[in-house]
Amino acid sequence: MKTLLLVCGIFLAGTVFSEASSIEDRNDENAQRLYTRIYSRLGGRGEYADIYDYIPDLFGSGFNDNIESVLQTGMWMYYENNNYNVEYSGRVYFVHGIDLRVDFPSSFRNAASSIRYAGDRHNPNGNTWTLFDGEYFCGQSFFGATDAYSLQYLDMKASSLVITGSSPWTIYSGQGYTGDNLCVYPTDHDTGSAGDYLDFGIYPTMSAIGIPDNTIRSVRQGCWSKKIAQPPKIEYEERRENGGWGYAHLPESLLRKSSGSQQ
Repeated sequence: MKTLLLVCGIFLAGTVFSEASSIEDRNDENAQRLYTRIYSRLGGRGEYADIYDYIPDLFGSGFNDNIESVLQTGMWMYYENNNYNVEYSGRVYFVHGIDLRVDFPSSFRNAASSIRYAGDRHNPNGNTWTLFDGEYFCGQSFFGATDAYSLQYLDMKASSLVITGSSPWTIYSGQGYTGDNLCVYPTDHDTGSAGDYLDFGIYPTMSAIGIPDNTIRSVRQGCWSKKIAQPPKIEYEERRENGGWGYAHLPESLLRKSSGSQQ
């Protein structure tokens, strides 16, 4: 295994996810969907494949440990290990934007083994929330586009969060919208060349927004609390009008700028 630059481990050894996956050719009917085109070489060169869904394991696709650049719309996370780093700690590289081309830094080229997005793949700027049971968007996920009275299998297990769209959401420490509560708002805004836009709220840990880990039990659309989460500092490698990218987290001793390019 490669040198681990990201502390992203959760202890669910042996878990295998069953989310649907799709590697296919892009066509016009998918133009308004979330997508990522992965390339085997820098600068959008080499072999490529278009992805519109979660890919828990790239083994057998020809792209396991064989991605050097991407062209994408939406927020996508690229994980060093299969199953989104559930069994082993590993690096997570994130990219969000609109028709954004990014070269991975040398420290993450040919390193990704699983891929997934945050949000609604059919409505890129729809109002959604996605909770993860690992910090930095690792592990199992729970997606919602409406109120959630309970979080079912992710009850009291959430450790990170991504929201999309313009709506705030209120998170609660009790089921049924009870207990301690906190509003989370979008923190980042991307604008495309045609005037289209995407909004994201990126919360890589619970401690970053001031609540204990593993305490969320319900979610409600809108802001129903007097407390509002402060936007956490995101360490971008580069930030442009139409997107940004970087490691979800690096230990302070390893934080460094890596080369990237956008077209």
